[in-house]
Amino acid sequence: MFKPNSNHNQKGSAIIFTVLILGSMLAITLALAGIYLPKLRAVGDAGAGSVGAFYAADSAMEWCLYTNRGKPVLPQPEMSNGAVYKILPAGSDCTALPLNNQMVGTYHNVSRSLEVTTP
Repeated sequence: MFKPNSNHNQKGSAIIFTVLILGSMLAITLALAGIYLPKLRAVGDAGAGSVGAFYAADSAMEWCLYTNRGKPVLPQPEMSNGAVYKILPAGSDCTALPLNNQMVGTYHNVSRSLEVTTP
């Protein structure tokens, strides 16, 4: 005659418990990844755009200083990476003294500016 054993009734419960715990951990991991991955991408993109924008503004400033010192006139720099810059005030050619210009470089929707002033 068969006697029910308490261990016999528990067969398979460990695997069900393990699957439930792993499923919960996977759900939590995916939820956190959905929250933090877009933020990490934004930080990475801002860093790359920031450097490109800064170098565009720096190139414009160096050109402005070079032009102002009476050196041979060179064409304004062109950025091969798609960055753009503006020299403010608008229409300034950097030849008038004293220099009081602001250079704004933009790359991947990130802008950085530098200012040059001379006595």
